[in-house]
Amino acid sequence: MKSIAFQRIGWRTAVAVLGLWGVVGGALARQELASELTWEQIRPGLRYAQQDIAIPGAQAVHRLHWLALDLAQPDLYLMLTPQACAGVRMSTWDLPPVVASVNASFFTREFFTRGHTVSQGKPWAGSLRHIESPLAACSPNRECEVVHQPPAGAAPDWQEVAAGVHSLVLGGVARTPEDDAQCGSFCSAAHPRSAVGLDSRRRTMVWVAAEGRQKYAVGLPLATLASLMARQGVAEAINLDGGGSTSMHIKGQRRTGRPDNEPEMRRIANAWIISTRADIDWSLACAGKEPVP
Repeated sequence: MKSIAFQRIGWRTAVAVLGLWGVVGGALARQELASELTWEQIRPGLRYAQQDIAIPGAQAVHRLHWLALDLAQPDLYLMLTPQACAGVRMSTWDLPPVVASVNASFFTREFFTRGHTVSQGKPWAGSLRHIESPLAACSPNRECEVVHQPPAGAAPDWQEVAAGVHSLVLGGVARTPEDDAQCGSFCSAAHPRSAVGLDSRRRTMVWVAAEGRQKYAVGLPLATLASLMARQGVAEAINLDGGGSTSMHIKGQRRTGRPDNEPEMRRIANAWIISTRADIDWSLACAGKEPVP
């Protein structure tokens, strides 16, 4: 890749690609990845789609859930849940005024997040700063960006920020299986995935949750997820916490299936939420928070 940002994240040409990519990625390569999505309008400015991609010779599919928010929609508000709510389950956000929610940051056992994390203009305490933690950030007037090389300190106009691990799409160019081979099975294996990105005009924010570790739903390598996002018009994207954390809820209903080996919803650090109100009583919302064992 020609970009310095890619090089800093370790995107370099590899000599070999792991075997699992050959099975999963190869099957996808023989299909039309840019299949049209059938969008359901949740409300003006917010759309959802489920996409099933058949795997030749298998009963299982690659099942992806897409959520697209028009950032100019005046009656919808985008927020990252605050540190006071770290440790709750996604079902916490299944009540109005929340319309949709998607899990966000990577985190430790104590729910400290990796990379810059900001909720309602307040940086999280104890976040693990990391130079290779690309992020998605939005200002108070909903000007959002994906930053592949984050600065040492949070920018003063960042209102909502969540970081990930590994960039997926930069300037419309998706990472490749060769890039995945540089970061082992974390990147190249078929895991459940969560991701967030922006279109080239930075007007639409897109989240994707890919199911996996199920009998009938196989996860994705990062490169495959990146390719799918790029072909749907996502110009910049990062990988969020996946695996058992992957979850997307719409209007009080969980749309993503759970991994067979982890049927219970996981407690998470935070989530991106879309609300019909700008003000949320977080103390009430977090009242059912469970203690860290």
